Amino acid sequence: MKLNKFIKSTGFFIGCAAFLIGCADDTSDPGVDQEEFNAVKLQLQAAGFDTENLESTTLNGISGYAVEGDIFLTLQQINELSPRVSVDNGGEVATEHYRTTNLVSSPRTVSVYMDTAFPSITQTAFDEALARYNALNLDLFFQRANSAGADIDILAERLPRNVLGRSAGFPDAAGNPASPIVLNNRIYAPRSRRATIPADVVTVIAHEIGHAIGFRHTDFFDRSFSCGTGGDEGQAGVGAIFIPGTPAGAEAGSYMLACSNGTDRPFTSGDRTALTTLY
Repeated sequence: MKLNKFIKSTGFFIGCAAFLIGCADDTSDPGVDQEEFNAVKLQLQAAGFDTENLESTTLNGISGYAVEGDIFLTLQQINELSPRVSVDNGGEVATEHYRTTNLVSSPRTVSVYMDTAFPSITQTAFDEALARYNALNLDLFFQRANSAGADIDILAERLPRNVLGRSAGFPDAAGNPASPIVLNNRIYAPRSRRATIPADVVTVIAHEIGHAIGFRHTDFFDRSFSCGTGGDEGQAGVGAIFIPGTPAGAEAGSYMLACSNGTDRPFTSGDRTALTTLY
């Protein structure tokens, strides 16, 4: 998720891929092969991704590319992407909630680990994010794990200043959630005790878990709704399937908007409908 770069002087806004703030690329690999980078950019564009801020980077020590801020893909995953396919929702181009083709197999308990590098305020926000999911009595029950190697690991790593969090993608074909999730330690595990943790921390954690279990951005058809810029993300080879029963038009308070405005966003009625419909 990214921070909306148009309001970074006054707060955070939900509206890009992972939760973005700006356009810094200090995790880029300066030694990247330019020919490969250009080829990857073309492949991602053909799959429907917005590549304006594409960067070569690593996630948990694995090399790959970050696209739309919070989506990390390895070169192999990029090579397996399908060309963009139009989404048909009965003529409704701005319908609210979308899911990926693959979902997490359920019912099941999903163990989630929170890096001990995060301070107590972030740890408390993590527990609240899990509680919000569990309060819906879904077929997925989220449980805190005591060590790494859980179904979903949430790690603290240095990300570009405009990126709040980043997901390792979406569920795999075997029905497992994506892992790991990385949160920007500059923002959510700052070294300075005087630093303030933004109020959106619960929403950012819930948002990245949302990707891990198969949810696309609610403004996937036009990311400018929450980010100020950007267009249609397309199906991107992972699917963008309309979830029946969710409202038409973008829902301003949804936790799955692409960019953050810095505020806490509990599940909206549309969010709850999407979650209970799938799980």
